[in-house]
Amino acid sequence: MRLLNFVLAAVLFSTAKSISVPSELAADTYSQTLARRNSTGLTDAVTWDSYSLSIHGQRTFILSAEVHPWRMPNPELWADILQKVRANGFNTVSIYVNWALHYPTPDTNRGKGDWQEGTYRDIQRFIDEVQKAGLWLIARPGPYINGETTGGGFPGWVGNVNGSVRTDNPAYKETWVPYMTEITKIIARNQITRGGPIIMVQAENEFSAGGSRSGYMQDIIDLYHELGIVVPTMHNDQHAGRAEGNYSPDLPGTGRVNIYCADSYPQGQSSWSQPQTTYYSNHKAVAPSNPHCLAEFGGGYLLGWGSVGFGGTGYEKYSNDLSSATYENIFYKDAYSQSATIFNVYMLYGGTNWGQTLEPTVYSSYDYGGGINENRIATPKMNEMRLQGLFLRVATDLLAADRIGNGTQYTSSASAYTTELRNKATNGAFYFLRQNDARSLDKITTTLTVSTSAGTISIPRSGTITLNGRDTKIIVTDFVFGASKTNILYSTTEVMTWTTIDDTDYIVLYALSGETGETVLTFPTKQKANLEAAAGVSATVSESSVTLNYDLGAPSFTRISVGGKNVVVITVQKETAYNWHAVDIPGRGDYANYFGFGTKQSVLVSGPYLIRSGEIHGSTLALTGDLSADTDIEVVVPSSVRSVTWNGKQTRLTKTSQGTYKASLKTVAPVQLPDLSSLKWKVSGSLPEIAVDFDDSSFVTADQKTTNYTNLPPLAGEHVLYSQQYGFFGGNLIWRGHFNASGQETAFNLTLQGGLVFGYSAFLNGVFLGSGQGTTTSSIASNVWEIPQGSLRVGKDNVLTILQDHMGIVETSSSSGKEPRGIRGYSIIGGNTTFSYWKLQGNQGGAAKAPDTVRGYLNEGGLYAERIGAHLPGYPDNKWQTQSPLSGVKGAGVNFYRTTFNPRLPHDVDVPVRLSITPSDPSSNFRVQIYINGWQFGKYINNVGPQTIYVLPAGILRPRSTNTLALSVWSLDGSGATIAGLSLISDGTYSSALDIKDYTLPPDYNAAQKRSRPAGKVLSPM
Repeated sequence: MRLLNFVLAAVLFSTAKSISVPSELAADTYSQTLARRNSTGLTDAVTWDSYSLSIHGQRTFILSAEVHPWRMPNPELWADILQKVRANGFNTVSIYVNWALHYPTPDTNRGKGDWQEGTYRDIQRFIDEVQKAGLWLIARPGPYINGETTGGGFPGWVGNVNGSVRTDNPAYKETWVPYMTEITKIIARNQITRGGPIIMVQAENEFSAGGSRSGYMQDIIDLYHELGIVVPTMHNDQHAGRAEGNYSPDLPGTGRVNIYCADSYPQGQSSWSQPQTTYYSNHKAVAPSNPHCLAEFGGGYLLGWGSVGFGGTGYEKYSNDLSSATYENIFYKDAYSQSATIFNVYMLYGGTNWGQTLEPTVYSSYDYGGGINENRIATPKMNEMRLQGLFLRVATDLLAADRIGNGTQYTSSASAYTTELRNKATNGAFYFLRQNDARSLDKITTTLTVSTSAGTISIPRSGTITLNGRDTKIIVTDFVFGASKTNILYSTTEVMTWTTIDDTDYIVLYALSGETGETVLTFPTKQKANLEAAAGVSATVSESSVTLNYDLGAPSFTRISVGGKNVVVITVQKETAYNWHAVDIPGRGDYANYFGFGTKQSVLVSGPYLIRSGEIHGSTLALTGDLSADTDIEVVVPSSVRSVTWNGKQTRLTKTSQGTYKASLKTVAPVQLPDLSSLKWKVSGSLPEIAVDFDDSSFVTADQKTTNYTNLPPLAGEHVLYSQQYGFFGGNLIWRGHFNASGQETAFNLTLQGGLVFGYSAFLNGVFLGSGQGTTTSSIASNVWEIPQGSLRVGKDNVLTILQDHMGIVETSSSSGKEPRGIRGYSIIGGNTTFSYWKLQGNQGGAAKAPDTVRGYLNEGGLYAERIGAHLPGYPDNKWQTQSPLSGVKGAGVNFYRTTFNPRLPHDVDVPVRLSITPSDPSSNFRVQIYINGWQFGKYINNVGPQTIYVLPAGILRPRSTNTLALSVWSLDGSGATIAGLSLISDGTYSSALDIKDYTLPPDYNAAQKRSRPAGKVLSPM
C-alpha cells in the first residue's frame, strides 16, 4: 500500500491539575461565550454552556465508548481494550459499576463491599488503566444500571426488601446507601480535580421523575455531594426521540442534575432505518442551558434468545449490516448535525455475560455488534470511528456552532438532505450532506449552496458532489487550520485532520475511491501561492488563494504543496484513510497522553491493524502495536527523526521521493489449535440428587411462608419456594420435595419461574417425569406431570426432585418490578397428600459463603459437579470414565465432561480463541454449560439458539500451559441428547505488543478449595 503519513504537532499547555491556557488547536473557540459557562459551583475544572463541555477551559467534544469492566473478567486485558478505544478516535469511556458483583450479601466485608485487587471487581485498577490510555471517564454507578445484567445491577437480595425499589422507600434506601457510599468514595478520589480522569458522574439510569422517585434521585445526588463529588452530575433519560426532560436542570422539580442526557438506539433487528430528526428540537425543549448529550447511542443492537434468523451467535451477521461502519457514517454524523457534542456509543466493547451475570433477555455473548467485538478484535467499524474522532478533535468551531437549517433546499437534487451548523463568532460552518432517504443505495450527484466569507456560492464550481448510496459528507466552509492560519473556504471532500510539523501545515482530505473533489484555500496575507506538481490535480492559483480539483482514483493519495510550500494538502481515498492512525506522543504530567492537554505532538502512521503507543527518543520514533497481516508502514516525521522501531525492533527504513519513510513489517503464520476430538475426555454423572436415598441434609430447608414479592405471590403450596429468599441468586437450582405417599397420588401440578427460555426437569424417586421450559416471550412454565405406575413408595418418604435452570434475575425497570426465581406453585393431585418439607441447593455456599472468592458467587450453579469443584483445574478425575462429550447423555439427566490441552501459542502473539459447538437437530432439547479453567463462559441451548460459538478469553485461556475445558450436558428429553461437534476456532493470529500471561489469581482445585466443598464421588454417566 502507498500511504502518506504525517506528524501532528500542536502548542499545548502546562500542568494537568492547573491548566490555564488552552492549546493553540482550541484557541479560536476558547473565548467564545466564556462568561456564560456554567459550573457545579464546586469546581471550574469541568464547565459547560449550551454548546459543549469545557475541560480546564478548553471546549472538548466528548466522543465516548461504553465499556463494562466485569464483562471482561480478566483485568490483564483491560489495557488492551482501552488502548484500542483510544487509538481509534475516542477520548472518553463510560462505565457502569455493577452493585451485584461487589455486594453478594448486605454485609459483604462488613458493609464495605468487595473491591478485590487483581479481579474484575478492582474498579480502581480499571480507572487507572483508563488514565494510562489517555481517556476521560464518565462514571455510572447506579444504584440501578439496567445493562442487561442480572437484576439490572441489583444484588439478588435486594428484591427481598419490603416494599418498592427505586423509590425513597426507607427499606430500599437501607440497601443502597452502603454500596453507593463506597463507590462514591472511589469516584471522588479519581475526579479530574484530584488528578484523575473522571469528568462526570451519573445518578441512577433511565429513570422517570415523580413522587417518591424524585426524592430517591435527590438522595443520590445529596450523597454524591456529601462525599466530595464536585464534577457535573448527569442523568440518562430514555428515548431521545421523546426527551421527556426527567431531572433536567431547566425544568422544575427535585433531583435535578447538572447535565441532562438522553439515549437512542435507532437501528432495529430487521431492516435499515431512517435517522430520527427530533433529537435537536427535543433537547432544546427540555434542556436548553445544557450541551446536547446523548449518554447512550446505539453502537449496535441487542439480540436475544431464539434470534436464529441471524445465524451463528447472531451478532456477526447483524454487525455486518444494521450496525456496520455505514451505520456509523449515517447515524453518528446525523447526531452531530443535531448539535450533539457529548456522544457515548453503547456498546463499543460489549464483552461476555459469563457465569450467571446475564439477565433473561440476552444470551452469553454481549458482543452487541460493537466496534470491538467480544473477542477484542477491532472491527472495520473502528476505522470509521477513527476518521470521525480525528476530525472532531480538530473541528473546534463545531463546539460552539448553532444549527441554522436543514432540508433539501441547499442542493440541486431533491434527493439530497443537508443540515447547516455555523459558528457565528468565526463564521466557520459545517454542512452535513446525505441522501434524503438515508436507506437508499442509489448513486446521486448534486451541487450544494453554501454561505462563506466570499459570499453565497454553489459548490463545486466544476463538476458535482457524489453520494454513493448510504454516505454522509461533512462539508466544511471557512475552516481555519495550522500555524499559517490558512483557510479552507470550502472543500467538497471531508477533512480527516490537520497538523503542523516543523514549519509546514498539513491538511488531510478524503472521499471514496472514484469520486472527485474541489477545495479552495485562502491565505491570511497576500503571497505567491506556489503549487508543487501533483499528478491528477488541476489548480487555479492567485496571490491569496488556490482552487484545487482532483479525483480520488489511483494513486491512493496525492500530496499537493501550496502557499510557498508552507502548506501541504493530502487527498486520500477513504478506503486508504481507513488504514491511518493518529498516535499521540506523550508529554509530561498527569495528562501526558491526553490529546490537547498533555500531548505535544502526534504521529500518523499508515498500515498496521493497531497502533498502541508512540514515543520519540532522540532520533528514534518507537511504535508499539499489532499486525493482522504482513504490512507496509509509511510515516512523515520531524526532521530530527532518523529511525523507527516496531515493538522494540529496528525497522529497515527507506525514504520516499515525497519525504516520507517506509518500512515492511512481517507477521507470524496462523496458529494451529488443538483438535478437541482427539483429546482424552473424562465423564461423570452430575445429578445424584434424583436418587430417593440421596442425603440432602446439608441443603437449605425452604420453609418460609411469607414473601415480599407481593406483585408475584405464590400460586399454590404452603411454603414460599423463591430462591432469592434462601440466598441463591443464579445458576442451576435443585429442589427436593419430600412427602409420604398414600398410593392415591396421580400427578404433580407445577408452576416454575426461571426467566425467558429457562428449563426444568422433574423426577420422582429417580424416575423421569418430564421437562418444561419457558419461551422467548414468557419466563414461566406450568405443567401437570402424571405419576408413572410403580414409581410411588407407599407409606414411605418419596422425593420429587426438580433441576431448574436460572436465566438471571429480571431487570427492575419499575418501582415494583421484582420477579422471583423458583417454584411459584406446587400441589400433589390425588390422595389429599401434601409435601412434608422442601430442600433447596444452589451454588456451593450460596452468596454468603461461596468458596471461590475470585471468580465470585455468580460463576457457579448448583450442579453436583460445580459444588464439588469438578469444573476447576486440578480436580482429581483419574477415576472417572473415559468418554467423549459427543456421546452426550443416554436419557434425561446431566453428564459432566473434562479434558485438558495446551495450545502452545507463541510469545508476542495474540490469538483470540472461541469454542464452537455444532448444533444438533433443533428438536433435541438439551443445554450445555462451558467452563474454561473454572470460569463458566457460556450457556448453549440447542433447541433455542442462536449462540454456537463462545469466547475463551486470553489469559483465562492459558496460552502456553495446561488448560482445563469442562462441559455440563443436560438432556431434558427421556430419549437423551448428543452434541454434534466441538472445535476450537480462532478469530485470527495477530503479531502483538501484548504480553499475554496466564491469569492465575483464580484458585485451582487445591487443599483449601477441597475443604470448603463436599467430597466428590465417582458417579456413572447418565
